[in-house]
Amino acid sequence: MSRVWSRRGFLGLTAGAAATLVACAPDKPGTVAGDGSVTVTHAFGETRIPAPPTKVVSAGLTCADDLLALGVVPIAVTDWFGAEPFGVWPWARPQLGDAQPVVLSLADGVQVEQIAALAPDLIVATDAGLDQDTYTQLSQIAPTVAQSGRAAFFEPWRDQATTIGQAVFRHDDMQKLIADVDAAFKAVKDDHPEFGGKRAALLAGTLGEDGAQISGPAWRREFLDQMGFTVVESVDDADVLIWTTETPEEQAALQADPAIAGLRARQVFTDKELAGAIAYASPLSYPVLAQRLPSMLAEALT
Repeated sequence: MSRVWSRRGFLGLTAGAAATLVACAPDKPGTVAGDGSVTVTHAFGETRIPAPPTKVVSAGLTCADDLLALGVVPIAVTDWFGAEPFGVWPWARPQLGDAQPVVLSLADGVQVEQIAALAPDLIVATDAGLDQDTYTQLSQIAPTVAQSGRAAFFEPWRDQATTIGQAVFRHDDMQKLIADVDAAFKAVKDDHPEFGGKRAALLAGTLGEDGAQISGPAWRREFLDQMGFTVVESVDDADVLIWTTETPEEQAALQADPAIAGLRARQVFTDKELAGAIAYASPLSYPVLAQRLPSMLAEALT
């Protein structure tokens, strides 16, 4: 994969790259109109979807998780990282079932011609980095849902999930899934009062030129706050550091670094699945965090 399209490169993007909304949202998102359609507002205006889609292309890097969470199996999935079968990670494979979607790539931009050949009835591209020209090309193929306007890639997970829920006529179901994720993290907080008052930093799994790197935008660390931690932006201020390592080799490299070994904070190293779950930030991946990460943190803080 090109370095431009790497996971860590994307997680460092800021919301400032996105366009502003150019249309007003409906009073009640997800409302089905009298003609049976729904209308979704996004960075390039509004998209009318005439009926529940049956041939959906997931053109963005993490859209497939949201679709699969609602039981919508896409005919094409855009691969991101991890070399997972069909670009789908373990937490979403039960929902994929026996389906074998076409695997797309963003390494050289959105694959417009390949998408056109699939004859979709909906293109979900909420984190495909769309510009106006690419959106126009896609919308000539099928109704296309772009980013909401806050970020061209990886807008806050609730925003993306809500948009996709509307687009596939499952708004209320998606809101229930979002609430379930919030409840899972709240349950962690209730079960681990010792997390209260502790300061945590979420870090990339490798060192940058200037040392440790905070992982992603602020919203990506919100789950730590939900679990009772105080989220900090500096390794020197943290009681516990969470390194999003993907391999034992990455963990070993960090532990061998004298500067890292000398930090006073306790340290937790993720495996590939946990690193992926944090990166995908979806209604399917977040339950993995709520199930696996708390015990690792509790042990580190003991």
